[in-house]
Amino acid sequence: MRNLLIIFWIFLLGMACSPKEESISFDPSLSLLFSNDTVAFDTLLSERRSSTRRLTVYNPNEEAIQFTEIVLGKRQASDYNVIINGKDQNAVSNERLLGGDSLMILVEVNVEARNENLPYIVKDSIIFRWNTNEEHVKLVSYGQDATTVSNVTICDETWTSSRPYIISDTVLVGSNCRLIIEKGTTVYFENDAALFIQGTLTAIGDSANHIVFRNARFDGIYDQVPGQWNGIYFLEGSADNQFAFTEIYNGQVGIRLGSPDENDIPDVVVSNTEIFNMSQAGILAFTSDLSVTNTLIYNCGNYLVGGFAGGNYTFTHCTFSNEPALFVQDEPTVQFSDNIVIGENELLTGDLSLAIANSIIWGSGEEELLINNGGGANVSVLLESNIIKSGEEISSNFTSRETNFPGFTNVFANDYSLDTLAFAKDKGVDLGIMYDLLGNPRDSKPDIGAFERIEKE
Repeated sequence: MRNLLIIFWIFLLGMACSPKEESISFDPSLSLLFSNDTVAFDTLLSERRSSTRRLTVYNPNEEAIQFTEIVLGKRQASDYNVIINGKDQNAVSNERLLGGDSLMILVEVNVEARNENLPYIVKDSIIFRWNTNEEHVKLVSYGQDATTVSNVTICDETWTSSRPYIISDTVLVGSNCRLIIEKGTTVYFENDAALFIQGTLTAIGDSANHIVFRNARFDGIYDQVPGQWNGIYFLEGSADNQFAFTEIYNGQVGIRLGSPDENDIPDVVVSNTEIFNMSQAGILAFTSDLSVTNTLIYNCGNYLVGGFAGGNYTFTHCTFSNEPALFVQDEPTVQFSDNIVIGENELLTGDLSLAIANSIIWGSGEEELLINNGGGANVSVLLESNIIKSGEEISSNFTSRETNFPGFTNVFANDYSLDTLAFAKDKGVDLGIMYDLLGNPRDSKPDIGAFERIEKE
């Protein structure tokens, strides 16, 4: 009997010494606070794991509470996965939350394919039960099924907008073959994936239905990270390629062209296109024929545009800008040359014909345009009515080093349209380009660059 009394008094003493925040209360009036009532994800490609979202549960009470259960509503059938207080399982019981403390829950989703063309909603909830209380935090995302193309040579195919396409690894459009990509189609690239064209690529969208080439991860920070895929490569023999109303971004090289031939007919024609967030170059060409109109290129690593070892290049009503500079650049970001070094004391040279008109060449450097004729080949250059970041005067062009001399609306928001007082307004010459990058009509005094400023009445 004496021993029982001693144990009883020790128990009471322990209860008295236990901190209040560790003492579990079963009072049903104790409420909890949640950092979100809904955990939402961006649209996700099916069968690909998302980035992680966080949910925090706070206990504002002095006493601890004990969860009877924390569980996913669909349990093992859920597309979601949760890590609860470090435990990688979709249900836990008797989890204690101290007074004044918080509980961290990590949420991921891996959407199961449903063989549907349109995006579909994927829902579940995390259920919290304590002291006869029950709280549901919603989990919401959209899934998108896609067609995966990997390590194949394709010929005479048409890709439609009914579902996006995922290029995994390498895809080649064979010689004398054509790939047609219809308006509104999105092509995703896995890490380091590339599209090679030995035949012909036709990618023609319209102002309301762009064709998009981009990275396959687009949740969270991945939406604006350069270098996530390789590029679109045009090989020797490729001809009659077209891009119109397209977007190319978050890769290494947007368009890489190496198709020398005996004529000066453009092998790639680019119009009404945006190329941005490329870790190496927007357009990189070697001894090739290229025509570019109404195109915006910005935020690229080494070059916005580079044309080397000669070639025939025409740029009309384009805007090229690396301001603000998100990459460290020591040289001009728009360069053309009649040569390229291919080995020790060895140059590859070719005749260079370059015409740039009604375009903006801008950036954070002192000089943003370099034309090199050191290879000894024939070089022909026509520059007319351009705005060029330079300290030198260039006849028939406008040069300056003044901050935002062209008059961009907001470069920090990647808005390279023209503001009301832009110097570029009405400074171009009429070259018969009737519409701008967005499809807006140009007037008889066109603005310089890819955008025509439309004043509101």
